[in-house]
Amino acid sequence: MPQDSVTYGVTRIRCHEKELLSPASLQRMLEGGAQEAVRHLVDLGYGGLPEATAADAERLVAGALSAAYALVKEISFEPTVTDVFLLKADVHNLKLLLKLRLTASTEAPALLRGGVYEPEALARMVEAAEYKELPPQFQAVLTSLERDFQSGVDPARLSTALDGAYVQYAYDTKHPLVTAYFKALADFDNVLSMLRLKQMDGTAERLRELLLPAGDISHAALIAGLEAPAEALQRLVALGPAGPGIRKGLEALQGGEGLAALERERDDYLMGRFNRARYDNKSIAPVVAYLLAREQEALCVRLILTAKRNGLSDRIITERLRTLYGW
Repeated sequence: MPQDSVTYGVTRIRCHEKELLSPASLQRMLEGGAQEAVRHLVDLGYGGLPEATAADAERLVAGALSAAYALVKEISFEPTVTDVFLLKADVHNLKLLLKLRLTASTEAPALLRGGVYEPEALARMVEAAEYKELPPQFQAVLTSLERDFQSGVDPARLSTALDGAYVQYAYDTKHPLVTAYFKALADFDNVLSMLRLKQMDGTAERLRELLLPAGDISHAALIAGLEAPAEALQRLVALGPAGPGIRKGLEALQGGEGLAALERERDDYLMGRFNRARYDNKSIAPVVAYLLAREQEALCVRLILTAKRNGLSDRIITERLRTLYGW
């Protein structure tokens, strides 16, 4: 159960911050094969599987994330804030459950735990097409989608619609920490959507369907970017607090790195927003920062282990690694 003691919550987080992986730990994982990397994680107590092998890599990551989600739920003194970030797992589950239902798939879905809602509860909602237990932003979008499903299924629109509901829900909290984070997320993701569509010679109409609620970059600027030459993009869309990160990603793209560079800049920028939380003992920011730090390191661990199993070079791995919290 969440509690209302700021001191207790932050103190518990400070204790668990010591368990976060460091850049040195990631470097150690890079030095051997997949089995050596997993053994290093086990030695650090990561994931709670003392006998894990390379075959258990995903279970290790899932175990570490599950423990982080449980901790945040237990000690959060502002669940209205932390729940916004935990809701990401629920959005993932809703997308998966809807796609499986609409395609009549019998595949067992790989649902995430640790969200605000139990996966089983979400499965019942999707099966019954009844969403009154969800926030109004999701109810409206899902009701509209259910009507549209009568004439066909557009997986991309389904995903974007739920992401849009999620971002709007975050905006509607009016909490400065939440809205600033999700505005930056929306700006990065909208620029990425524009660039992907630009590479495919997509239309402005299609881009409008894929955009999230605007952050600091207007939809008009993004639509203009669809037709603009590469050298004009920075002026059009490298705006707002996230502008320097977007500019850096665009420069990397022009240098031949691909969209993965902008995705890396997005994740590093969003994590970097919480660097000051290391010195903040009076707000919910350290709790959110810890949650995001665990998710960021999980992304890095998955990247390293997947690359090791597939024989990719260390150079490719290091180009895609994200910056860890506090480093």
